[in-house]
Amino acid sequence: MPKHRATPKHRVATVRAVRRVSAGAAVATLGLTGLVGLASSAYADDGSPSSSVEFPADSLNTEAFNRIMHEPLDQFAQEIDANNPKGSDGMRSNDPIVDGDGIRWDTDDCSDPTGEFGGGDANLACERHDVAYRTLEQNHLWNADSMNDANRNFTDDLSTLQQQGRISEAQELGLGVGAGVGSNLPSSAFGHEINGLPEYDGSTGSPFDDQAGADGVFQPSEGAR
Repeated sequence: MPKHRATPKHRVATVRAVRRVSAGAAVATLGLTGLVGLASSAYADDGSPSSSVEFPADSLNTEAFNRIMHEPLDQFAQEIDANNPKGSDGMRSNDPIVDGDGIRWDTDDCSDPTGEFGGGDANLACERHDVAYRTLEQNHLWNADSMNDANRNFTDDLSTLQQQGRISEAQELGLGVGAGVGSNLPSSAFGHEINGLPEYDGSTGSPFDDQAGADGVFQPSEGAR
């Protein structure tokens, strides 16, 4: 799959506020899921909005990003199939695939070391989570605010799938809570990687927008540029 450089389209966006997932420590330990390694997700939601976004030059098309993050998962599935189709082994490429809007489409599905929580439609939520994380990293928007939003989006996807009867409650809790626990671990200690996630890049704010509804329609926030 060819790789493309991002185009300089920008939108200032605000943060989506979504519910927390909570469960026992045992479930959380089993449910670690990853984007770039073992653990995948975010800090606990304190209910406060992210700070103002400071976008780097020639970076992410945030309108395209929000559409992809908020459209129905089955529609997202069609987009990832077009940008990163499955190979003969049933797996998508885990090597960087960047489109003209700065979106990264590579994924390693649900990195669940227990083998208990991934699979089936849960993979769609994990794939969108991967696209979120890797797109943030690609565009130098990797910070506590943006990671927190990506993880709330992930747990919201899991909740939707569970309510639709497409994944079990155990999958929802195992993946969602494990992701939160994993991202609270330090990136490294004593020279050893712990959670598989890179250090923050010094950016602030988040490109996620709470005006992008469940239908995937993005409305630029006041002051968008």
